Amino acid sequence: MTPGPLPESQPLLLASEFGRGRIASFLSLFWGPLGLPLLCGGVLAAMLQSSLPAVELFPLFLAVQLAIYLGAGLWWCLGAALFTTFVGFFGFFFSSVPATRGLYAGHIALAWAVFYLLGVFDRQRQKSWNRYHEEWDGLELEVSNHQSDLEETRAVIEDNRARIVAFDRLQLFTDDLIGPYHREELLGKAQSGLGAMFPRAKVSLHLYPKPDAPSPDDELGMKMLQWGQPRLLASRPATVPTWDRGPVIVLPVKGRENFLGWILLEAKNPDTPFEIHDLRLASIASDLIALALSNTERFTQTEALAISDELTGIYTRGYFNERLLEEFAKARHKGRPLTLVILDIDHFKKVNDVHGHHIGDEVLRWLARLVTGQARETDFVARYGGEEFVVLMPNTRGADALRFTQRLCKTIAATPFRWGAKRVRITLSAGVASLADEVTTEEELIRRSDEALYAAKNGGRNRVCPYGG
Repeated sequence: MTPGPLPESQPLLLASEFGRGRIASFLSLFWGPLGLPLLCGGVLAAMLQSSLPAVELFPLFLAVQLAIYLGAGLWWCLGAALFTTFVGFFGFFFSSVPATRGLYAGHIALAWAVFYLLGVFDRQRQKSWNRYHEEWDGLELEVSNHQSDLEETRAVIEDNRARIVAFDRLQLFTDDLIGPYHREELLGKAQSGLGAMFPRAKVSLHLYPKPDAPSPDDELGMKMLQWGQPRLLASRPATVPTWDRGPVIVLPVKGRENFLGWILLEAKNPDTPFEIHDLRLASIASDLIALALSNTERFTQTEALAISDELTGIYTRGYFNERLLEEFAKARHKGRPLTLVILDIDHFKKVNDVHGHHIGDEVLRWLARLVTGQARETDFVARYGGEEFVVLMPNTRGADALRFTQRLCKTIAATPFRWGAKRVRITLSAGVASLADEVTTEEELIRRSDEALYAAKNGGRNRVCPYGG
């Protein structure tokens, strides 16, 4: 941890004290214990053997005393002062010159005066050093607090960034749900969209077979129906919500008045559970899914109205044309048989004129139910015109379609239409045409069926004619 810049009044002093401290550490280990006795012994030997007067060596003692303080510290300086005092007393007692004895005494006093001044300086230095450490510790504490605040700020930024990413995913999820989808297609998009929104979770979307009616073996779905609210749980079997953190989110898919199903999010790694904002985000996604399901139901109803005949409920001519194109292409590509049957009610205008148009409408509805009931699941029944119906029969040869049509016309002829006390006998004329090598377009198939129908009408009605038969 590196503190900030020091106060402007301190840099030079502290820099010098740093340098002296390093020198002091080195000399305290090596110079103090060994060098000081050797130096002092050498000076004493020089005093005893030198031809110079001993007092002339005292400036050297003072210089050594100052060097020892700078190099080894105040306590070693005290030793130097004591040694100087010892030498001074030695010279004082053994000198015969009064002036020299005075100099010895003066040098002793000077040595202790220097030691006193160095002690005062050392105390001031120690105070300054302690003040520096206090300031240093304060700076470290301040830097530590700033770093703690910085980490908290980074955590908040990362959390907000994660939320922004999550809401961007929610936007993509919303855009992906908008569209004319069928129910199964929508559920697939919702499942994949939830997986993209919560990449660290296992996602499952369950819809009830009927609103407010989960399957008997759907235990969690029944619990969700009881809870009625989103829940953040400590585990999948838990029933008490946690408002801190949890690895499981369960939430309902709720329509305006009914519960449609439920969503389960399980954290892939228990060490990274969900937060409360994940629960809120998942609740928004659940509401969007419920809204999309409602739109899907409307789309399905609208699509059904668009492709279903308003009067009879069977498919319209426009949708028949689409299916004919599709089935014709399949049959041509795969070499499969395909047969088209056109049915027409005999003398339908007479039914309207005699019994009224409302009875005519009921006859059309009745006939649509009969034809649909006789047809196979793979057959396609549509209203082709006013009183005309078509049956498109994939994978069916002409002979089989002919037998089906004859049986259908006999059944209708033998089953009179009843409306209250009225009984109206209805008969059909039908034309049958099958796909052949020379039939290259769907229009050609329709034209052949039409020709067969007119042949049946011209042949006396209430009959079935194959093309070319």
